[in-house]
Amino acid sequence: MRRTVLGFVVLSLCVVALSFITLVSGPVDVSMGGLLDSPIFWDLRLPRVAAALLAGVALSVSGLSLQTVFQNPLAGPFVLGISSGASFAVALSMLAGLGFGRFGTLGAAAVGSLAVTALVLGISARFRNNTVLLVAGLLIGYFIDACISLLITWSDAESLRVYVSWGMGSFGRLTSDGIWIFALAVVAGLTLIGASVRYLNGARLGDDFARGLGIRVSLYKKLVLLGASVLAAAVTAFCGPVAFLGIAVPHLAYLLFRSSNHRVLLPGSALCGATLALLAGLLPEYPLNAVLSLVGVPVILWVLVRSSRRGGQ
Repeated sequence: MRRTVLGFVVLSLCVVALSFITLVSGPVDVSMGGLLDSPIFWDLRLPRVAAALLAGVALSVSGLSLQTVFQNPLAGPFVLGISSGASFAVALSMLAGLGFGRFGTLGAAAVGSLAVTALVLGISARFRNNTVLLVAGLLIGYFIDACISLLITWSDAESLRVYVSWGMGSFGRLTSDGIWIFALAVVAGLTLIGASVRYLNGARLGDDFARGLGIRVSLYKKLVLLGASVLAAAVTAFCGPVAFLGIAVPHLAYLLFRSSNHRVLLPGSALCGATLALLAGLLPEYPLNAVLSLVGVPVILWVLVRSSRRGGQ
């Protein structure tokens, strides 16, 4: 209990401190006295902090939930092809010139991610095997990535430049008007997953164990998949395809809290994700995914090495 409380306190202080640093620092100097009156604060810095916080929380919780459902330490928001579906719809909008109404990129990402989610939920209704669902998600992602490659081949230089810039990920695209939409989408996804905490705790030991506890596995698995999809789609819509947070952060939360209770891990992962996202956001001059890869790749390698050692024992 002491370790859990200390971890929450330290991470909360880190989130507050990093948020403050992001708000008061930047390439343009703004005095502390005039900060709240500055358009830079309201139009640039505050949305950037909100984007980092929401994306870090969303992807971390989504990744933790998927790793638990599939009992796979390398599962993440990209595993079901959800982020690829959002990216494909955005590619159709940017590269093929297909319109998605006044919602633009947001509408495109939502349509693509929800379409893939519906397909995955249909597969999950037919097959109870997590491995089948995992492989199906990976194949969907590969197929969509191939379609995007064809669109890139046929696109003009300007459209390609815009899409490549979007594909690098950024916390600087969120506008002050979009904060509430992003926040509502994240709250919706968190609510679906939060309602499934008992299932997630049981699913760590397998679906059969969860059924033995009287949990409606099929229902709650769909709720978790839908919640994880909503979280991933929201981040992809507002920040682009942000890599590694969903895979790496849950392992950092395990390492810090040393708990398998999702009532601890879910908020713990959310705070870890927000902290890491804010840290990456302090380097806006570098591509976001490049910065996150410097953290994510060592964590994933560590997971693989640890798994191989356990398997050899």
